[in-house]
Amino acid sequence: MLKGKAPLWVNSRRQTRNARWNADAHLRAHERSVKISDQAIIRVDTCQLAANRPIEDFYSAAKCTSSSAYLFGVFDGHGGSYCSRYASTKLFPYMCASVLKKHESKEIPVERRCEWLFSSADQHIHLPTQLQGEHRNNIRRFHRDFLEKHNELGTVRKAVQSAFLALDEDISKEALPDMKGQVDRLCAMTAASGSCATVAHIRKRHLHVANIGDGAAVLGVSSASGGVSARQLGRAHCWDNAEEAEHHISQHPVSESQTIFQGARLLGELYPLRAFGDVRYKWPKELQKVVLEPMGSPAPHHLYTPPYLSANPDVLYHKLTVNDRFLVIATDGLWEWLDADTVVRLVHDHTLGAMTLQPFRPRIGMNLNQVLAELKERRRGDHKKPIDDNCATHLIRHALGGVLGGTKEQYQRLNDILQVPPGMARSYRDDISVIVIHFDENYVSMPCDEHEVT
Repeated sequence: MLKGKAPLWVNSRRQTRNARWNADAHLRAHERSVKISDQAIIRVDTCQLAANRPIEDFYSAAKCTSSSAYLFGVFDGHGGSYCSRYASTKLFPYMCASVLKKHESKEIPVERRCEWLFSSADQHIHLPTQLQGEHRNNIRRFHRDFLEKHNELGTVRKAVQSAFLALDEDISKEALPDMKGQVDRLCAMTAASGSCATVAHIRKRHLHVANIGDGAAVLGVSSASGGVSARQLGRAHCWDNAEEAEHHISQHPVSESQTIFQGARLLGELYPLRAFGDVRYKWPKELQKVVLEPMGSPAPHHLYTPPYLSANPDVLYHKLTVNDRFLVIATDGLWEWLDADTVVRLVHDHTLGAMTLQPFRPRIGMNLNQVLAELKERRRGDHKKPIDDNCATHLIRHALGGVLGGTKEQYQRLNDILQVPPGMARSYRDDISVIVIHFDENYVSMPCDEHEVT
């Protein structure tokens, strides 16, 4: 018996269902959730979506076994993926080597202090043998120098800055010709490309956010009314930051005031004003002729008094309180679509909605009023049940699909933008990497230990 053709409405519904499934699979392909449940951190959600081919964004997370600090970072590359990939796997060992004596909970050899939690560049952590040995030597040398300068670098802010600068200096040194005048091509490509970075250092209640370039970190802070507000931790280093642009101009002769910035870009080329690598804006022309020009990478026009670029981060400190709910760190691919207030509202709504999907289990020690308050909060989130379990995926979905209109309109926008393959997609959007760190309300609400070291 021959079957007749399915009605048009059946085919249409099937196509819609398949299109939604494809969009969901695309968005969730590189998501992960990690339960930490230690100190102030209860869970971490991450997600990444490529626009470039190969992707130039990377993210990493690690724990410093010496100080028990947690490290989370997003690294946004430009001019290739070499520098961002390298920085995402090499910065944290420098940070673990610059632990202040007062924060050392145990004596651990410097090469074993960095315990990796996850990284989007896992497969790239192990470099060729000769570069692995050089990296270990760099870490040991930096650690010795740090100990000698301990009195000068007595704060976490200065320690983090020293780690950023040491990594950048070693990236540059490794690209120099050796004693025979030969240049390692991989090291040269790493130094010639560049990377922004936004890094969170969390030890107990103490949060430091270090930033170079145009990434950003935003804290979600709850209010008495049950809402949430955004606290931006730092400012992007770009032309739009007038103070940053003026600082760059002040570091060079007045005769260059018209050439340092052209078209809102450094020397008419580079958008971020701080970065790892990018030695084209740091090295003199004579050195670039030897190392970079043979690789087809000439010096920028109007390069007169380098360096024009630094990897010295702004580091902002915040002590976590009972009102601090979560931290979002992301590359500029997210912030091009969503502002800080919208991001915080989306994470808050996702948390409320996700709560309703789990069975209610009162926490030990809760009184009746607290139970009733939590049940009321769950009712508020009932109409906000999310499509995604992962909060970072939820953010990318709304960045590309929009925050207005219904689910149908959102999927239509997602399908339009996701069907453009990586490489071609770069004409419409950037790589996006997001980390959402959820704080443990019980931990941050406990009374502070008066002997706790900041």
